[in-house]
Amino acid sequence: MTLATRLATLADHLTTRLATLADHLSVLAQWLLYRILLRLEPLRERLPGLGRDPALWAFGARGGEAFTGNAKYLYLHVAAERPEVRPVWLSKDPTVVSDLQSAGYEAYHCYSLRGLLLNLRAGVVLFTQGHRDLAMPCCAGAFAVQLWHGVPLKRISWDAEFPDLPRPVRLAHADMADEVDLLVVPGSALVDTFASGLRIDPDRMALAGYPRVDALEGAIPGEDVATDAGALARVRDLASDGRLVAYLPTYRARTDESVADHLDFAALDDVLAERDATLLVKAHPKESLDVPDDCSRVVSLPPGTDPCPLLRRADALVTDYSSAYVDYLALDRPLVFYPYDRDDYRARRGFYLDYDAVTPGPVAETFAGLLDGLDRALARPEADTERRRAVRRRLLDADPTVRDGDATTDRSEPDESPAPRSATVYALIRGRLAGSSDS
Repeated sequence: MTLATRLATLADHLTTRLATLADHLSVLAQWLLYRILLRLEPLRERLPGLGRDPALWAFGARGGEAFTGNAKYLYLHVAAERPEVRPVWLSKDPTVVSDLQSAGYEAYHCYSLRGLLLNLRAGVVLFTQGHRDLAMPCCAGAFAVQLWHGVPLKRISWDAEFPDLPRPVRLAHADMADEVDLLVVPGSALVDTFASGLRIDPDRMALAGYPRVDALEGAIPGEDVATDAGALARVRDLASDGRLVAYLPTYRARTDESVADHLDFAALDDVLAERDATLLVKAHPKESLDVPDDCSRVVSLPPGTDPCPLLRRADALVTDYSSAYVDYLALDRPLVFYPYDRDDYRARRGFYLDYDAVTPGPVAETFAGLLDGLDRALARPEADTERRRAVRRRLLDADPTVRDGDATTDRSEPDESPAPRSATVYALIRGRLAGSSDS
């Protein structure tokens, strides 16, 4: 190793350590301000125009950086169907705010004066990761709804990275877990998992399908806003020309390897051409994937592309450990799993569930196996129907496709009517709010 290489490695290490330290200090500072504002909440409630309004709901997602996930689709539902509630999206990304405002939605920068005041007055705050999706201190005293961002196949939070945090940061996270009033869980079998991973008591959970799954079954007005609309338009065009396979690999934070290191693009292109199909790769927002120019059947979508409209048009899905496949079960379409690093991933992160028992499709740990699995999925899409239904019943008994019957395989767009999952979650929140007011 040359001196220049060593210096570059040391610089990267120091940068990472400083970023981690800054994040820890940010958590502690925001937590301290949260506790101070919570103590002042009774006084503020007595001041005219400063108390919390139960009809004002503040939404955020993914650390405040994106318009995405369950928060996005519940927000769109409330904006379109629930005039009794004022939904406001708060983001730390000026582009997200601008895009939403241009489309006629109410949105503000999280740390603008208007954003802070609305966050302080919101009776309900909703997020997909944690209170820091919004201005965390300003959430003190609001009814906090954790919508989360998927079914945890892999271990999360307290069963993953939290035990390694410095003790003061752990204490802050534990205290904030107690500040969640409602956690949406899509299946009764997952209650103990969420209780362990997030340290939220089951009595603060509610069973309901995830709002984002509504977008898999039909177009949602506003779904193209504040995402890569051009990428979604390209997906629509490709869907009209042939079959689509979506590939959503999981983000691997502790490795220098790329997903591309485990793909032979030329061989993949040949198999897809034989089946008149196109593979759409949507990497994690923290990653990217470069496809060779001569590869006509593999298309890399921008990391910021909303996966829900993509999955709606996909004839099959390839993934490894992403919870997107559990959402995709609602459509009863073929799944192929490519966990090329399963043993290492299990050792580093760990699973809550027996991987083989909840992956209803070909599981390939080699590239050759992936090609065989893809060929099978495209040639015999009905092959694993019963296995898919069994996993869906096991994990998603709160979802309407399980509760009310089998999943649909119809790719047509239904009428734009109130979405069942979003409507159910909305009703649950209103019911819990009424209950908390009575107590």
